[in-house]
Amino acid sequence: MRVVGLDEILSLLDQAAIVDAVREAFIQSDRGEIEAPAPMQMLFGGQGRELAGDCHVKSAFSGSFQYFCIKVAAGFYANPALGLDVNNGVVLLFCSRTGVPLALLRDDGCLTSARTAAAGALAASLVAAGTPKRLGVIGCGQQAEQQARWIATQNDISQITVFGRALDRATKLISRLEALGIPLQVATSTADLSAKSDIIVTTTPATSPVLMSSDVEGAKHIIAVGADSPGKNELDPRILARADVIITDDHKQALDHGEFGTAVRAGLLSESKDLSLGALLADRAGLKLDEGALSVVDLTGLGAQDLAIASLIYEGLPN
Repeated sequence: MRVVGLDEILSLLDQAAIVDAVREAFIQSDRGEIEAPAPMQMLFGGQGRELAGDCHVKSAFSGSFQYFCIKVAAGFYANPALGLDVNNGVVLLFCSRTGVPLALLRDDGCLTSARTAAAGALAASLVAAGTPKRLGVIGCGQQAEQQARWIATQNDISQITVFGRALDRATKLISRLEALGIPLQVATSTADLSAKSDIIVTTTPATSPVLMSSDVEGAKHIIAVGADSPGKNELDPRILARADVIITDDHKQALDHGEFGTAVRAGLLSESKDLSLGALLADRAGLKLDEGALSVVDLTGLGAQDLAIASLIYEGLPN
């Protein structure tokens, strides 16, 4: 079994290729061509309702891939105070014909971050064509930065606004994004951010809503990234109740531990209201949004994405 270190993995990361691979993974997953067992999650408690960290185990296999994968990704939010990165993890890749382990990708969580950012860029692309859109990012961590960079690179974004609970962290994120060459600003509140944004992406580990229904007025395209485990919740469920369109990366998984499921369990909408992201990516003409529409994309993270990006990296390794 080949052990592949972070430096070698980083040298093979190509944003455009990853976005294409993740797009195809969503499409194949929607068609039932990629199978994924239910993910396993571990949530590590902190004070009050704050999470100290989490760990996810996801897997996927398909007849159209030569491989199957098992991914372990962990995030511990106080790590920066210890001089450590928030994210960590590994991906195991096996031969789907023999079951022989082929590679251990010691990616420190970077592959999970990249495939999640690719999903956000694809979700944004559903409405970003045509006139430039203003992007709002709630959160100041690594995934907030990744979402801002990948959405801006893959779509026509005219402005980025950032909101974080800590002003200094939001300011630091703005400084890291300056190389994008797009006007940047810090919002004073989530309502302020919403007023200055057409697309909003939420990237926090919150267990109670950070974006309230009262914050959201007019046409918005909201991409919820943070709620990837039972118990996490970034959006006021009333936002989904008001939404003209709800899009999920996987219906069953979003019902179990996404924003969609939180709203359904609250009795605010039917569990049949969502549309499939993979189906929309396969048929872009299938999504019709009015100028004043409110849409929500619930991204819970799929094993299919992990299989796609791990396969891409493995096949790019030098012999």
